[in-house]
Amino acid sequence: MTHALALGYSGGGDSTALLHALRACFPGVSLHALIVDHGLRPESGEEAADNADYARSLGAEPHILKWSAPRKNQAAARQARHTLLAGACEGLGINLLCLGHTLDDRIETLRMRANREGGWRTLTGMTGLDASPVWPEGRNLTVARPFLGLRREELRAYLEKVEARWVDDPSNEDPQFERIRLRQDAYPAGGPAEHGLLSLSDQSLDAERLLRSAAWRLTERAVAMTAWGGARLDRDKFTLAARPMALRALEAVMMAVSGEARLPAPEGVEACLDALEQGEARTQAGVLLTTDGVMGRDPGAVLGRADGGADPVCLELAEGDQAVFDGRIEIHASSACRMEALGDRAAPDGDTLSEVPATLRRSLTAIMASDSDDILALPGFKSDETDNWRLLCMDRLRRWLLPCEAPAWFDEDKSAAHIVAALAKPA
Repeated sequence: MTHALALGYSGGGDSTALLHALRACFPGVSLHALIVDHGLRPESGEEAADNADYARSLGAEPHILKWSAPRKNQAAARQARHTLLAGACEGLGINLLCLGHTLDDRIETLRMRANREGGWRTLTGMTGLDASPVWPEGRNLTVARPFLGLRREELRAYLEKVEARWVDDPSNEDPQFERIRLRQDAYPAGGPAEHGLLSLSDQSLDAERLLRSAAWRLTERAVAMTAWGGARLDRDKFTLAARPMALRALEAVMMAVSGEARLPAPEGVEACLDALEQGEARTQAGVLLTTDGVMGRDPGAVLGRADGGADPVCLELAEGDQAVFDGRIEIHASSACRMEALGDRAAPDGDTLSEVPATLRRSLTAIMASDSDDILALPGFKSDETDNWRLLCMDRLRRWLLPCEAPAWFDEDKSAAHIVAALAKPA
């Protein structure tokens, strides 16, 4: 079996060091260099092509990914970059993406978060292995950061030693961006302020891991996922659980049931937990919770709202298409069809919806004929005998609460150790 690995490659110093180190450490692995052309500068296309040539010269297979709607905003660029990278990995059948983030990047991120209001959770930051931050594009993807313990200057020294070629993006010197201003006003490397910030982050990460593990155990005892994409919550078990654990578990269930890309706001999760404990109905963050503790997709989120706050969700599929509907159901279409919410339509003959609360039936997913209102299937019910779809709820729950793991053949410390060893060798 041929193992495959992808890296995000910009041609800058960090990603060039990553390209060289991965090629040296994993010579038998098929290496794919994913080059994002943000289109923010006239010369970006030429630079992307030049980066592709350099990656190819080192034995990596280059892929240029173009951002179709460029905006000069670092948050938007980051989101677009992760979406493009995840989509490319999905298309290539790769589940591990390496990025060249360094210890300096981690510190800068923590400093930005420390400048904002928020609890201890904001200081967790990036780790060596994380789930892709985009959904559903990154549903099968783990992000590895082999250089998170190395300084940027160490990577530059390594590049000089191996006589590599790199060019840093001019935007890395633009003070209009908060990260660049912090970079230009950096803490003294290894000083007390930096050490204290990293120590707080490490403690926050340990607390977050423990909390997620406890929340997973609570979901195993107190949550039953349904075949149609909902969840039945045990009110008593949630009420008896420590509140931080209950909140983290409920947050994960809300994400799994809604399919929403974004994390629900903390105050929304609090309100939903209060409603569950008090036996009240609640609509929040794309889900609807019934008085009986059954959670399903909010009908207004998929059918559209009268005030125009949400458009109807519909997915048109040609024969052979593979896609994700509403962040919740992955489908490989055996024939042309479309997917949308059931709405006020009657269930097909043979299907009984008695197990679904009346308030949630309208948001059930229907697979329709492409040229009529005929219902071909209701995923999760008796008359649906197709095997071309699957729910992603449990995938999302596991991805959010359980630790990420790299493939057994990938040693995440190997490339960093390679650089340290290279720098230790006499010239």
